[in-house]
Amino acid sequence: MKPFSQLSRNEILDLTNEELNDAIRLEAIERGIKPPITLSEALRRSEWRGYQRPAEAIKVFCIRSGYHRSEFAWLDEAKAQAALDGLVKVEKTYNPEGDKITSAEISIETVLIGVDRGKNKAAKFEEYYQDDTKFNEVIDFCLERYQAMRQQAYNARVRAERKSEYLRLAGGNEEIAKNFWAKAEGTPWPTDEEILNQG
Repeated sequence: MKPFSQLSRNEILDLTNEELNDAIRLEAIERGIKPPITLSEALRRSEWRGYQRPAEAIKVFCIRSGYHRSEFAWLDEAKAQAALDGLVKVEKTYNPEGDKITSAEISIETVLIGVDRGKNKAAKFEEYYQDDTKFNEVIDFCLERYQAMRQQAYNARVRAERKSEYLRLAGGNEEIAKNFWAKAEGTPWPTDEEILNQG
């Protein structure tokens, strides 16, 4: 692979996207500009090292019914689960018949009571940064030329196809096709060499 400016017109037109990227990077190196690098996942993961102490908490087990959680709790989950056996909900009705027993979805909820917050102390690299202003100028320069050459080649192919279409409509008679071209295009009938050069 060669730097972009050392490639011929035909070599430029045949570039794949990957080859174009490499040619631009080589062009930058040729001009003394360092191209940007993509850091590997392994390198990115290596950036952080440090001390981490998790938060400490005491687990307690409360009864929950719908949105309501009891203020009382057990320190032992088995005892909390055992307390559910035979548990009913008494609903206040505020009427003469008195309160009533209702069914309810009751469960045990684990609640963490904080004792100590977690702590993090980091030993981290200063993140890699590169100013790519000059490299971006190289990209713009190369892509402008690349686009102009591709447009020229595209225009030449369009003209060649139009010329073929006029010949087809004229039944292969070049004189009639030239008249069609002059009326529709308003320019003289182009030779194959002119089509390629005017691109």
